Amino acid sequence: MSGLNINPMPVKEFKRGDEMLARFFFVQDPNGYKIEVLQRAGHYV
Repeated sequence: MSGLNINPMPVKEFKRGDEMLARFFFVQDPNGYKIEVLQRAGHYV
């Protein structure tokens, strides 16, 4: 995301077999703080 000075990390997935439990990624702001973006599914809903 150019111009915003944030660096999204790769998307990760938690699965149990074929069941999606959660999908998430981190965004790092210009100060170095990491913010987690989480899509809940399965057990975590």
